[in-house]
Amino acid sequence: MMRVVIIFAIVVALFAPFNIVAVRLLTRLHPRRRRIVFALAVICNLMWLFFPTLNARTDFSRIGRAILGPPWFAWLSFVIVYSMLIALALVAWIPFRKRTTFDDFARRPSRVFLWIVLIGSVVGVYQALVPLRVEHVPVHVAGLAGKKLVLIADLHTGLFTRRSRLETIFRTAAAQNPDAILLAGDLIDDDPYFTPKLIASTKVVPPSIPILATLGNHETYGAPFEHIAKMRGSRIRLLVNEGFALGNIWIAGLSDYAAQQRDVPQLVPNLDAALRGKPADAIPVLVAHQPKAFADAKKHAIPLTLAAHTHGGQCGIRPLHLTLAGVFVKYDMGLYREGASQLYVNTGTGYWLLPWRLGLSPEITVIELLPTPPTTAAARPRPDRSPS
Repeated sequence: MMRVVIIFAIVVALFAPFNIVAVRLLTRLHPRRRRIVFALAVICNLMWLFFPTLNARTDFSRIGRAILGPPWFAWLSFVIVYSMLIALALVAWIPFRKRTTFDDFARRPSRVFLWIVLIGSVVGVYQALVPLRVEHVPVHVAGLAGKKLVLIADLHTGLFTRRSRLETIFRTAAAQNPDAILLAGDLIDDDPYFTPKLIASTKVVPPSIPILATLGNHETYGAPFEHIAKMRGSRIRLLVNEGFALGNIWIAGLSDYAAQQRDVPQLVPNLDAALRGKPADAIPVLVAHQPKAFADAKKHAIPLTLAAHTHGGQCGIRPLHLTLAGVFVKYDMGLYREGASQLYVNTGTGYWLLPWRLGLSPEITVIELLPTPPTTAAARPRPDRSPS
């Protein structure tokens, strides 16, 4: 308990200065909006009061997280970026300090930035909640021909997740006529209370199409064994360091690396266990939530790894292969080839906490397995632009 209190205090101390700086500058540069700024600052910071109850798993804590979490995260992101913008404006003002005040110099770029935030917020919410992108990705794997796998990930099913939206996602996946639908983790948002909602939405998938899933970090952060228990015997076959024979393909489902951080030894990723029982002539395909599994896959000479986790940072330019996540991680989106092994990173079919995705609409990936390795550079995904 003391460790949690200390971490919470450090986090508050780290982010409080950004709040103070942003509020001070906003009210100074835009005095007529002072009341709006103060109101937003208070409302969007209420979530801090609910942090001690986040894992209580009560109706009160679920409602508090669902209602207060999105504005808290949006505001926190805003004050950090706004503070950085003003810092840059301060540096740019120095050569002009004798001709104009800082307030006059910074007011216009601040106003432009606020309009960009407002427009980007509206567009981002729309892109997170409405469109659904079907990404067709040809992947060349020797020995496999004509197989088709659909990859879905990061649904983060929670209180406000619409059942109709989940059904649309699974119906669209099934319409691709895949050999299997693969769910690469973070299917619920921590709390297994929402697992039945996820399972119920799979009723739109024909029984002939297997649905295979792995754990993500968010299932592991919550109550993983309760989630596992609810998944057992359901329409979704959960693979926890287990394998599944799909014709001549062995789907190896890896547990999530968050188990190491949470000290849950039973759920620590074990690729040897996931490959146990694989027929000698079967070709393994590794399904894991985090792209870091690619390192283990290469050591085991696994030709294809399918992962997610990054969301692409929920902001990017897909045609240019640029994402916010790419600033921080090596494998952020799309197809990678290193030696004889390949990795595909799905940018997420849902969103985390804040319903906002700018430039990276929710993705359903259709992995089209082809037998002959290409002779050119690594293929880029080609989008299916048909309406969905």
